[in-house]
Amino acid sequence: MTGLVYKEWKQNRWLILSMILCGFAPLLVLLLMRGEIPDASDAALRIVGMIAGFLAAGALQMLVLRGDDRKLWGYWITATADGCKGFLRVKYEMIFAMTVLLLFTLQCADRGYCAAAADMGMTEVGEISGIAVLLCFLQILLRAIDIPFVYRFGSRRGSLVKMICMIVLVIILLALLILNADRLDTVIDTCNKVFSVQNSSLILSVGLVGCLALYYLSYRITCRLYLKGVEQYDR
Repeated sequence: MTGLVYKEWKQNRWLILSMILCGFAPLLVLLLMRGEIPDASDAALRIVGMIAGFLAAGALQMLVLRGDDRKLWGYWITATADGCKGFLRVKYEMIFAMTVLLLFTLQCADRGYCAAAADMGMTEVGEISGIAVLLCFLQILLRAIDIPFVYRFGSRRGSLVKMICMIVLVIILLALLILNADRLDTVIDTCNKVFSVQNSSLILSVGLVGCLALYYLSYRITCRLYLKGVEQYDR
């Protein structure tokens, strides 16, 4: 297992460390765009930068999976003592650690900026790092969906299959909305009651635990699908 951790660090250390740069994205956007968009508030620019940082971090996290969709590597790692389960566990743990590093960097940068602004008398500046927690768990949920597709179908084919599935899902949701258009107001009222302020803490806690559970379930699914994917890799 130690060898797998060392191998991933040697191959992907710059991608891992790039999470720190993504964590400073809100401040970079604020510095670059404040003069270009004078009417925009600091909070709005920082939120845009945060979203951009998370999108960039998600793309970088997917890059750590490159090169693993090869038959020779797949059969070799399966024959080792750790097996494909150990290899996949290191991958999942590494991507989770990258997300934690991103969240830690972003919160430190955001709170540091707010502290500096307070010292300068800018009392209207507030923290936005609370949104980062939700975005991090959304990122974990997206990786839980992405990784099984990559290892089952390969990088290129997996992205295509995932995109087709997402399009089909969107079409089904739109069809349901059209068919139930006359009851849309009732659905909205129900959602407002469920996601009210009184229930927000409970829903947030359940959602966060659910994301972690789905991430572990994704790992178990990928372990079962890995060898089937290796058999269909092009190289």
